[in-house]
Amino acid sequence: MRLLVILSAAILSAACGASRAQVARVEQEGKLLRLELAETYVERGAHDAAIPLLRRAIAEQPENFHAHCLYAEVLRERGLFPQAERAFLMAIRLAPELARAHAGLGVLYDLMRRPEEARKAHERSIALGPNQAPYWNNLGFSHLISGNVGKAIDSLEKAVALDPALTIALNNLGFAYGRRGDFEAALRCFRAAGGDRPARLNLALVHEQRGDLESANRLRSQAEISSDTEGL
Repeated sequence: MRLLVILSAAILSAACGASRAQVARVEQEGKLLRLELAETYVERGAHDAAIPLLRRAIAEQPENFHAHCLYAEVLRERGLFPQAERAFLMAIRLAPELARAHAGLGVLYDLMRRPEEARKAHERSIALGPNQAPYWNNLGFSHLISGNVGKAIDSLEKAVALDPALTIALNNLGFAYGRRGDFEAALRCFRAAGGDRPARLNLALVHEQRGDLESANRLRSQAEISSDTEGL
């Protein structure tokens, strides 16, 4: 009888141990799934849906650098720049080689009009992810808005070489060439990004920014003709 009691207790203990392990595994899988879902929401711009998931992830796992980085991106897109900066820096403190966090911080510093800090962050992201076309695009755009057209073109050409389908890099490169006065190259980039009509409208904007309203109006007229032709 005593042996039976001992065996029963051992079996129950083993069962409880297995149950606890299963519960822990399910909880961990749930955390991973919530974070994956939050990332999907962030990528799609559904920030309202992402915020509660990210806040819960950070509360449950304060050392989860990926959650901090995603939350920083949401805060940045909401215009909460100081809060976004703190979240990016937390992600970097937890994972110094997280290229995405450095890239996001660079974009934030561009928005905050802190060009030197932006450039350093972009260069750090590229050092960590040299084959990531978006990081080269970020650096190129940062140079462009700072007036460094030559460096902008070099970086954006690198982005396009890595990913010829990266529309944002093609458009930024078009504006960089337009800023330099190479309108043929600008039009070629704009066309590669979105076709003839958007290309002419973008080039019209380039001329308008340069004060050449006559050329801008002519290009807009050509864009309308191109649109009418496409509809036939």
